[in-house]
Amino acid sequence: MRKFKVGITIEAETTDTVQKVGNLLQNAVNVVDKEDMIRLLEKVAKNPKIVKTALKFI
Repeated sequence: MRKFKVGITIEAETTDTVQKVGNLLQNAVNVVDKEDMIRLLEKVAKNPKIVKTALKFI
């Protein structure tokens, strides 16, 4: 499988927060099935409130 490097912009109060978000995103990409990740992120893009609802059950 080919590897691609993607740049993103993250707004945050501190560099620690940005680094944490970046590291967690990279970890998720490394361990979650790509099709599942796409489905999840499409749902979140359409309805961001779904994240808060999901966190109640985790």
